[in-house]
Amino acid sequence: MDVLDLTQLFGCGLSRRPGLIPLAPMEVKGTAFLARKSMLIQEFGETRFADFLAGHALEEPFFTHAILATTAIPIEKFIAFNDAIVRDLYGGDVLSYFRFGEKSAEWALTVGPYKNLRESKSLEKFAEMGRLLYQNYFNNGRAETWIVGNNRVELHILGVPAAYRHVYFEYAIVAYFKRGLELVGAKKVTMRRISGFSVGGAEVHYEYQLR
Repeated sequence: MDVLDLTQLFGCGLSRRPGLIPLAPMEVKGTAFLARKSMLIQEFGETRFADFLAGHALEEPFFTHAILATTAIPIEKFIAFNDAIVRDLYGGDVLSYFRFGEKSAEWALTVGPYKNLRESKSLEKFAEMGRLLYQNYFNNGRAETWIVGNNRVELHILGVPAAYRHVYFEYAIVAYFKRGLELVGAKKVTMRRISGFSVGGAEVHYEYQLR
């Protein structure tokens, strides 16, 4: 578990005995699981998804329980779940995480909690709500998005604990945001990586060009 050394906050010269405060465990809301479930059922059918989930539950008993939109899933369990999907259903292709993000955005903006943004074509509103979108899924780290000029949007993902800087966060989130921009009104969106976990960075920074 990541810990915070009190000496980093108060300095080493104080007489109090330094200690360690465990950081809050990182979790993801069950909505992320439901979006993944919807994608897999669409692509592989209910039977194959049920068989996959039952097999994975033998490795991770957490998934024997019903998962609701409000369920808090420990992030290490959710990452392992996604890794198992990539391994067992997508031939180990880690670029599949981009597809996960795209399909999650389609679910969220079509039948999920943000369908009003798609229906109202609120491109500017969506482009500036990266922090809120991230917080509605994850309880640690943050995302920042902002509009630059008339046709560019920037996305930063910061503060993810080092132990969880998995390519899932980068690929799935940046693809979610790209597909979301398209669904709320951008005719064509291209994205460019400036930094990311996939290249050893401590943060994720992508640039989106809107056409």
